[in-house]
Amino acid sequence: MGGRSSSLGSSENSRISAAAGAFSSRDFASCRAMSEAGITGSLLQEEENFSSCLARIDALILKPLLQAEPKDPKEKENFQLLALLNERFQALWNFTEENSRILRGKCGSSESGCIQDFYIIWKGDLFLSLCIQYFVTFANFVVVQGFEQATKSKSEAWKLHKPVLKQFLRDFTSESSLALALHSVLHKPLRSHIQSYLRLLSQLQEQLQEECEKDVVGTVLREFGKLESFISQVLDEAWLTKELWKSLGYKFTDMLCVPERRLLEDSRNLPIAAGAARSERILLFDDVLVLIQGNSFQSFDLKLVWVDEKCGEESAPGSYGLRITTPEETFVLSAKEPQIKAAWRWKLEQAVRQALHGKRDFPLWGRAGQGAAAPSRRFFSYAFGAAGRLRGATYEGEWRWGKPHGKGTLRWRDGRNHVGDFQEGLEHGFGICLVPRRSEDRYDCYKCHWYQGKMRGYGICEYGNDTVYKGYFKDNVRQGFGILENFSAQHPFKYTGQWENDKKNGYGIWEDKERGERYIGMWLDDHRHGAGIVVTQSGICFQRTFHADKMVGSGILLLEDDSVYEGNFTEDLTFVGKGKLSFANGFVLEGTFSAKKGRGLQTHGTLNTSMEKPEEPRSRTQLGLKEFPVEKRWEGIFEQFLEFIRCGCKEEMEESFMGFHIQSSKELRKSQEYLFCQRGTEEISWKTEDILEELVRHQELESLQRYLEQALKSSLHPLGKLLRALTVVFQATYSGIGATRHLLSMAQEEVKFYAKKIWEFYQDLLRLALARKGRGPSGDADPRIGKGSGVILPLILPRFYPELSMLYMLGHERQDELYGQGIAELSRFPDIRLLEFLDVHRHLWPLQDLPLTSDQRRSLIKDQCFLSATECLQKLITTADPGAKLAILRQTYEELERAVSRAPQREAPLPMDDLLPLLIFVVSRAKIQRLGAEIHLIRDFMDPTDHGGMFDFLLTALESCYEHIQRLRLHPRESGRHSHSS
Repeated sequence: MGGRSSSLGSSENSRISAAAGAFSSRDFASCRAMSEAGITGSLLQEEENFSSCLARIDALILKPLLQAEPKDPKEKENFQLLALLNERFQALWNFTEENSRILRGKCGSSESGCIQDFYIIWKGDLFLSLCIQYFVTFANFVVVQGFEQATKSKSEAWKLHKPVLKQFLRDFTSESSLALALHSVLHKPLRSHIQSYLRLLSQLQEQLQEECEKDVVGTVLREFGKLESFISQVLDEAWLTKELWKSLGYKFTDMLCVPERRLLEDSRNLPIAAGAARSERILLFDDVLVLIQGNSFQSFDLKLVWVDEKCGEESAPGSYGLRITTPEETFVLSAKEPQIKAAWRWKLEQAVRQALHGKRDFPLWGRAGQGAAAPSRRFFSYAFGAAGRLRGATYEGEWRWGKPHGKGTLRWRDGRNHVGDFQEGLEHGFGICLVPRRSEDRYDCYKCHWYQGKMRGYGICEYGNDTVYKGYFKDNVRQGFGILENFSAQHPFKYTGQWENDKKNGYGIWEDKERGERYIGMWLDDHRHGAGIVVTQSGICFQRTFHADKMVGSGILLLEDDSVYEGNFTEDLTFVGKGKLSFANGFVLEGTFSAKKGRGLQTHGTLNTSMEKPEEPRSRTQLGLKEFPVEKRWEGIFEQFLEFIRCGCKEEMEESFMGFHIQSSKELRKSQEYLFCQRGTEEISWKTEDILEELVRHQELESLQRYLEQALKSSLHPLGKLLRALTVVFQATYSGIGATRHLLSMAQEEVKFYAKKIWEFYQDLLRLALARKGRGPSGDADPRIGKGSGVILPLILPRFYPELSMLYMLGHERQDELYGQGIAELSRFPDIRLLEFLDVHRHLWPLQDLPLTSDQRRSLIKDQCFLSATECLQKLITTADPGAKLAILRQTYEELERAVSRAPQREAPLPMDDLLPLLIFVVSRAKIQRLGAEIHLIRDFMDPTDHGGMFDFLLTALESCYEHIQRLRLHPRESGRHSHSS
């Protein structure tokens, strides 16, 4: 048997599902020695006879046929199949030889044997796999009429062997046709050999006594029995398929005939119809369903065929229908008898299931009614060809009842690409869509939520022109709140505001980074339209009415030197027409203004110098309060969060309303970009169900404060996401170019309104959580909570503190400058001199009753006089919370009380006449910068319940100190004298 090089690999034909591992090795230690040596001898004789037969087949048939490779392409395909068949044949022969060798060794040995000595038992899975591979290849050769083609071989070796071959074939079959004789000789000896195995193994099982041994042999017998059924079914299918190809015309066979394809059912054998106008014949193969009508046909891949016996009114009267669903069409197969319908349904279901599994069952068909139904959800790739929305597109992903459903990728020929969630054939859920730009080799990349095929909800679009939109969509256009930013070097800009029908509409902020200008106001159809405020980088700020981007009517222009112009002015801020110019010193120029080239600004009017300098500085002029009501500014943000609550806080809708984790590059690589936040590692789970469950547990003030603090810090909690959205718009309005003192009041009321809205949303969430538990709002809420916005404000204020503090510093810049000069003057005093200068009663000086000399006391006081109170007051700038700042102020007061507690004539508590000089001393030594900004911020944001109380008293005292230090002016001689004495 030289020349056989095939190995005994255990790889299984990919189209057949055998019972893998059915013959895995077992523990045979308990097997008793067998005395039935006759079975071993019979098996050895059978193997030797079978091996001899295989040798003759190899020498007389296979080798001669393989010696002449044809040149015709069609014949070459058959020749390759013959070569593969030979390879499978050699593998079986090798297995037989190995079994014979082992059996001869056992027969020649004096040792008693056990069932482990039988190679076909402990290597049964290998023999099963080799047989399956051989007969599948054999059937493929039958289907393409390979034996008929082989008998026409012009090989000289084949011609020389023909006489001997005919004699050899007569020993096997009485067929007169050489092709049929070859067909018989290449499968009958193997089938007879398997039957011999079954007979001998049955005898062996009868003679065994141990149950474990009987079970082992019984398992082998069952699998060999399945193999017999499998071979019969494979050969029957191959024969029927070959006859079909012979009966059909060349047009059908050229396009449909492939070696591996098998006919499973034919409507001519089992009558069923798809309508007279649709098909004359229906063919069910193991991979496709074919409908033939005249000289044309339609084929449907079984992986994308769904079978439903409930077709309702679609079935013709008096018939029994099956609805067939495919990606592009649905039709009904009708049978006249329920038994025929049941047979077709079962065969279709099993064929679809096996096609999806990628391999045939073992054996191919069980009894009717057996076998699981094909799953309705599948994963597959399909190219759409019919007219419609998806024409020319290819979808790869999950399917359900003929439509994309689940995760998938949709690609069009023009380069469009959508990756994401689908439902009932439409984009639905999160998706990423790439759209090529026609004029340039770049893409627009949409990353957003979709609803029934259209963008809806929050999304991010990275346009190919370096512009990025982050905001909400509806029906494929920008709608609601959104941010549009251009990062290009030529014309960088940023718009933060409301959109309607893909255009800027409503309240919004436009920042032109190239011109250093920011517009805050109303928009209509992408144009500035309505009231608006313009802030420039040079410090000029004006309020005007716009119409289609053009300024109309009169306005207010605020200059850097605190002058105010009210009237008409041009785009380049030149005064024209009637107007009034109010100077910072109180003078007022009112008349008609004009500007001519080369002659500067001219006016005809009246200059009034009798006006007193206004008590309220011009820098306090505030814009936008009436024009932009705070409740109308950011409705687009609040609407989304309110809608989320109205929808019952469904977890699957959270990303659509409040943002999601997105991939931030067109290559779809991972990133950490989120809506208004950066997600970090958080110890607390903020799933929607957990949030609602947790809310109910926190009704006491302290517990509620801790919970809200964590929620507002979280990038995953709805309240935390809302706060981050508000932080973004606040920064867009008031930071950078927008940091002007004339917007301070707008910023104040905006932050307070944020606190109010966040508290409202918290209450809405709480009501929803209680309703899910069947409970109503609690009537015994903690009375200390009050309106609730007071609980929220100190928690959110740190988010807005950088912008707020800057506005306060700009708004009180002049006062803080005078205060700074006063602090510098007082800093030149030593402690004792300063106490004397401030008229602090000596009995209130610290360390007065200690037994120290005058010099020792003076030295100690110089270093430590009211040091603890001073250090305490310096902490005022370490927190953004007004309540915490007031607590620091009270602690400072307590430190002063403690320092003077040993004074014999001290009154308790300190009266204002005594407190004010002491507090001025501490303030001068604390040297807090921008104290005026701090005081006014505390005053504006302190809890209303603190008005009129101790905190209000202490803040008033601090304000008095601040104002006193501003007015402080030392005579030069006195200042020099104190400096010399120090």
